[in-house]
Amino acid sequence: MLALNGRLCQQFIYAACILIHAVMAVLFYGYGVDALMYYNIGSVVFYISMLIAVSAVKSKTLSLIDIVIGEVMVFSITATVAVGWNCGFSLYLMTILPAPFFMPNEKLSSSLFTSLTIAAAFISVTIYASDPEVITHRIENETQITKVCILNVVVTTLILLYLAMMYVVSHKLTRKLMNEKAEELKMLASIDPLTQLFNRRAMTEYIRQVHESAEETGRTYAIVIADIDNFKKINDNYGHSLGDEVLKKVSATMTADIPSEGYICRWGGEEVLFILPECREERAAIISEQIRSDISHLRFTSKGVEFSVSMTFGLVSADLQKDYEVSLNLADDYLYCGKENGKNIVVTRKIYEQMNKAAN
Repeated sequence: MLALNGRLCQQFIYAACILIHAVMAVLFYGYGVDALMYYNIGSVVFYISMLIAVSAVKSKTLSLIDIVIGEVMVFSITATVAVGWNCGFSLYLMTILPAPFFMPNEKLSSSLFTSLTIAAAFISVTIYASDPEVITHRIENETQITKVCILNVVVTTLILLYLAMMYVVSHKLTRKLMNEKAEELKMLASIDPLTQLFNRRAMTEYIRQVHESAEETGRTYAIVIADIDNFKKINDNYGHSLGDEVLKKVSATMTADIPSEGYICRWGGEEVLFILPECREERAAIISEQIRSDISHLRFTSKGVEFSVSMTFGLVSADLQKDYEVSLNLADDYLYCGKENGKNIVVTRKIYEQMNKAAN
């Protein structure tokens, strides 16, 4: 809920109170009610001081809205007893009735108690001020009473509209923040914390969506599975922390080389998988070869020893007549065929067939 103790909100409320009490000071001066005139002048000075304070103090904890609610109650009750309930000053009690529920640090029970207190005050002062004998400064002119009542109705209506607007804006902001938080949590649940690539679960869902879209359009897509060569030796010889650094740099290099429409994830361990929607095998092979070349130029240093890494790639053009898992398994076969035949290579269907033919 949008709080009444936000700085801009407080500044607006204090400025509005200054204006309202200034008008009331003039009004009571005209009717010769000196006590209420001085009261409103004092309220103007009070709210000017509060406006200066909340503008000058940077602390977000400064909030005097509870005092404002109390001051409005005192003004409403005093004015009603002074000039009578038919002038409409008791309406101010009803306008602040929902205000306690906008206080973020208040417990629900405290807000409910405050609102019930305000309601009880409204009922009590209405009953008390209905007796003509208790009115200290009765306005005899009916036209003047009507004007004062209209003024108070207009002001209290504006206050209620402001509170209603705050509720609507607060509700929309809360929903927006909740949606953003949900998206953030969803994103965090989809990201591999080390490489900042999408994880296997997120990629599996994305492949399913891409495959369904490709079936509808008839435009195939490329699946590429890549694996860092001899990664276990890197961990054994230089330590797991350097192994993590290799994974991060390799992932960043691949992310930079893959087109914006592509989707990349850490498939598992040192394996990385990426998808290229609406991409033929020839173009996917060029992209993969560029990635392979860039990774081979990366340099790492450990205890004065410099070394490089390489990757082997298995690339397939997805078969839209079969389940996407068939293409995934085929890309995996291509990858391990490359591992068994020298590594540091992009294995396409043509190269795979050539390797198998040579082996036989």
